[in-house]
Amino acid sequence: MTEAWTPPAETWGAPPAGAAWTGTLADEMADLAARNRAIEDVRDGPAGVTSTVDSVAAREMRDRLGELRASFDRSFADPPREQVVQFHDLLAITVAGRRYALRLSQSAGLFPNRRVTPLPGPIGALLGVAGFRGSIVPVYSLAAVLGQPPQPESRWLVLAAGEPAVALAFEALDGHLRIPAGEVIEEQVGHGPRGCLRGIVQRPEGTRPIVDVAAVRAAIQALTHG
Repeated sequence: MTEAWTPPAETWGAPPAGAAWTGTLADEMADLAARNRAIEDVRDGPAGVTSTVDSVAAREMRDRLGELRASFDRSFADPPREQVVQFHDLLAITVAGRRYALRLSQSAGLFPNRRVTPLPGPIGALLGVAGFRGSIVPVYSLAAVLGQPPQPESRWLVLAAGEPAVALAFEALDGHLRIPAGEVIEEQVGHGPRGCLRGIVQRPEGTRPIVDVAAVRAAIQALTHG
């Protein structure tokens, strides 16, 4: 009885030491193609090879190669993927009766009805201090920093991101806006009172200038050291 002959591992295109037959579609196609050629070469070998070559594994390998070829061809026919749209997250707020927006990335927290302890002093924009996460933080009227009279009904406080810690008080939170980046008018230089406005967003209810929190902090430091 003739013993069935099995091709050695190298005939099947075994990967070198430390490598693996995983990777890109092209790599897998090349690997399977090499193995397929090896199968055809083995057909002319010793007796008993035919049954081994025509095994289920060999047929599955041929089928897989066909699937990969079809997938490779489809990759050229598929339409290009749509470009990912970037968004800006903003807080829509009202300050001294006017519409503004704040970048959510410049905020470290939003707090309604936080108790503010008044502090006497010559700076009209300073409303007092409030406790945030175990720290005492000065609270300033955003209206006053923007050149408007301080508003008595400023029930919302936004904790500015960054240092030094500062909180800004305003009257109303109108909502959260998620605006496509292309719809935000960016500005390199601040404008408005003390240069605290940078950027504009158009909304159905009207235009909202974007308050630059970093510029507001700089304006506050100028007030306290002026």
